[in-house]
Amino acid sequence: MGVSAMEPVNTRDPSTALRAYIALGWRLTLGHRYRPRQGCTCQNTNCPAPGAHPLLEPLPPLTAATADSALQTAPGAALIAATTHFDAVIVPSRIGMAAMTRLDTVTPVPCLLRDDQAVLLVLPATGRYALVHPDVVARTGPDGWLALPPSRDVRWDTPPWMEAVGTPHRLLHGSDVGRYLAEAFNAEAVNLSPLARNESARGNEGALR
Repeated sequence: MGVSAMEPVNTRDPSTALRAYIALGWRLTLGHRYRPRQGCTCQNTNCPAPGAHPLLEPLPPLTAATADSALQTAPGAALIAATTHFDAVIVPSRIGMAAMTRLDTVTPVPCLLRDDQAVLLVLPATGRYALVHPDVVARTGPDGWLALPPSRDVRWDTPPWMEAVGTPHRLLHGSDVGRYLAEAFNAEAVNLSPLARNESARGNEGALR
């Protein structure tokens, strides 16, 4: 299955985005909504993902035939995908972007951003192989979920399809993505080490002389 290649998919439009995700075969449901001055419809004043997480009792999966009516019933509701056609590997955004800089030179990897997190999509049931650091989380299987654009504060860095031809990107194995994440974590650790800081300070002193 694929997405129409007639024009770029506007994932800021709920109806267009929902149909594009359904065309990929993803299992979609509606989630909570964010209401200005009232917060998330989950009623939690400290909600960590207002307007971008599943309902406690999920609604039936959406189809192309029910998409528009469902969106009209719950305007602004989050679009929630079950992690059945992919695993979601969640990392700090700085690590995700560092890994993506390298991955972009090899192959496109679907990646979305929310606040200070990056989420890289990998082959189903392989996300555990990307758990290379305590700050990496993997969601997998029918009980896992991912809020998709245009859910509140969620946007694609790299969409899951090739705009030019309308076909989905080939997902990598979690171990392949894990190698690049490990490199990013290691590079950060080196840059933050006392030795690196001392060398940087000496370099700055030399530049001022």
